[in-house]
Amino acid sequence: MAAGPGSSRAFVARRGRHNRAGFALAAALLAVVLISALVAGVLFATTEESGEGAVGLGREVALNACESAIVTTVMDPGVRMPDSIGVEGTISRRMGGPGPEIIVYITRLDSTLYSIVAESVPEPASAGGRYRVGVAVRSSIAADSSTAIDPVSERPWVAGF
Repeated sequence: MAAGPGSSRAFVARRGRHNRAGFALAAALLAVVLISALVAGVLFATTEESGEGAVGLGREVALNACESAIVTTVMDPGVRMPDSIGVEGTISRRMGGPGPEIIVYITRLDSTLYSIVAESVPEPASAGGRYRVGVAVRSSIAADSSTAIDPVSERPWVAGF
């Protein structure tokens, strides 16, 4: 008997081809879904890294601004340490410049010992947060009536968050 177009062998062969075509379609759809998931993961990771980089940059700018404000306060020849405030008294002043606004607090700890703390004031739209840097200094009056301000130790900087 010869297998003709209506025979059962031709039907089985045609049915096998249709199953393979269906499997290839399912495999292609699965591959597209997996590739889409990988692309979405890469985009998510890139967005997170960008956000973390912006926060890190904001903190670095705030740290540099705080350190600059302390150095400006210590090195300014016109600065007068607050003798009139008494022990544990604090005065503050705002300093502007490139970067965030800085508030500098000068606290009298002893007759010649002071704590100078600079705190950054973050802008509402900025990625960085508050940052504080402090230094302990000793004040002395030189022979020419100028005030000399020197750090207390070799590592006077204290960073706070």
